[in-house]
Amino acid sequence: MDISGLAFTVAGEPEPKIVDRATGEVKRDAEGRDLYTIPLLPQPNDDRRNPVIVVTFPSIDFPHIPQGVQVRPVGLSAFYWQMNGRSGLGFRCEAIRPAHEVAPSA
Repeated sequence: MDISGLAFTVAGEPEPKIVDRATGEVKRDAEGRDLYTIPLLPQPNDDRRNPVIVVTFPSIDFPHIPQGVQVRPVGLSAFYWQMNGRSGLGFRCEAIRPAHEVAPSA
């Protein structure tokens, strides 16, 4: 997904992605890292009804990312999901980095 023309502002605090609300178990990725969600406001954005996207990302420890800062979702991808009669569009990335951080050269 080409996001080079977008800026992303954190629209809320990160939260753990919970597997079981009764136990509080946090969902993990294939590498055993906890998964978190964070609401991001992509700009420019002309979808006035739902401008914020919620992105899932892995982290070894609880991410402290303050609301209002600009970030860069590394490896952002979108996917369609369907479960229990519901469906939607989801977003995930490999990491959330500060927007001003220089990407490593290939």
